Amino acid sequence: MTTEPRIAPDARLALVELLDRDGGVAHRIAVTRWPITIGRALDCDVLLDDPHAAAHHASLDVRDGQATLTVGDTVNGLRLAGRLLPAGISLPVASGSEWQIGRTRLRLRLPGEALAPEQALAPPAPLRGRWLAAGLLLLLAGLLGEHWLESDPGDPLSGYLPVLVAVPIGLGVWCFLWALGAKLFTRHFDFLAHLRLALSVLLASLLLGAALPLAAFALSWPWLLRAGEVLMLALGCILIYGHLSLILPTRRHALAVGFATMFLVGISLKLLLNHQRSDRWFSPLYLSTLGPPALRVAPAVSAERFLDEARRLQAPLERQARDKDSPAWLPEDDIEE
Repeated sequence: MTTEPRIAPDARLALVELLDRDGGVAHRIAVTRWPITIGRALDCDVLLDDPHAAAHHASLDVRDGQATLTVGDTVNGLRLAGRLLPAGISLPVASGSEWQIGRTRLRLRLPGEALAPEQALAPPAPLRGRWLAAGLLLLLAGLLGEHWLESDPGDPLSGYLPVLVAVPIGLGVWCFLWALGAKLFTRHFDFLAHLRLALSVLLASLLLGAALPLAAFALSWPWLLRAGEVLMLALGCILIYGHLSLILPTRRHALAVGFATMFLVGISLKLLLNHQRSDRWFSPLYLSTLGPPALRVAPAVSAERFLDEARRLQAPLERQARDKDSPAWLPEDDIEE
C-alpha cells in the first residue's frame, strides 16, 4: 500500500478508509480527484496488498453529489451490503458504506456525512477502582453471609477461608484469561472491563438467589423459585456474551443472536431432562427455607383447604414411592408382582 503525501483539508474530496479485522481504521487515503481506481496495479489510486484483488478491481466516482462504485475486471467480484457483485456492475453508495474486495474491507467517507454522537469517556481510574473494590467487598460479604446461613453452629472459622481466598483468586484468573483474549484480538488488555462485567453478573446472581426465595415465600408464588433456574442460566449466557462482545465488538449482533438461540435450546433441554428424570419440569418442589413471618404478604390458607390439598397429594406421592427404584421402562404391573 502506498503512503499518500499530506494533503490540505480543503483539497480533500473524500476519504477511503481501509479497515482492520476488528473494524478499526488501519489506513486512510485522501481523495483529491474523481474517479479513483482500487486494485493491485501500481497505477491504482488505492493500492491493495491482497492476492484476492484484481489489478483494477473497482473504481469509484462521484457525479452530481452521488457516489457510484463500479466493479472492474475481476473473478472474485465485490461484496457490498451482503451482496456479491460480479464484474461490470455499478451501484450507488452512500457516505459510510462499507464494501469488501478479496479479504480487504473499505469504507467511503464524504463531506457532510452525519457523524455518530460523541461517546463519553470512562470515569477516572481512582473512581472506577473504588467502585470495583466496593463491588468485590459486597460480593464477599454476600458469599460469607450465605456460607454462615448454611453452616452449622460451632463450625471452625477456617471454613470461611475458601470464600475469602478462592473467590478473589478465581475471579482474577477468570478475568485475566478473558483480557488476554482481548489483547490477542483487539490489542487492548482491558482487565478492568472484564472484571466489572463479572462482578456485575455475580452480584446479580447473588441478589436473585437471596431475593427469589423470600419473594416466593412472601407472595406465596412458588413459580418465582422455579424461575430461578431459568434466570441463572440467562445470567450465565449474559456473562459469556459480555466477555465475547468485549473481545469482538464488531460481532455483537451475531453474538447476541447466537447466545439467544443457545439459551432457548439450553433451557428447553434442561426442562426436558428434568421432566424425564422426575416427571417435573422444574427441580424445586418447595421452599427449603422459610422467611420471617413479618414478610408474609399473601393471605393465610384455611385449614380445610390445606387438608384438601394435602389429600390430593397422597395418591401421586404413593405412586412415586412405589416406582422410585424401578426402571422407567418397566411396566407398573411387573412392579406390583
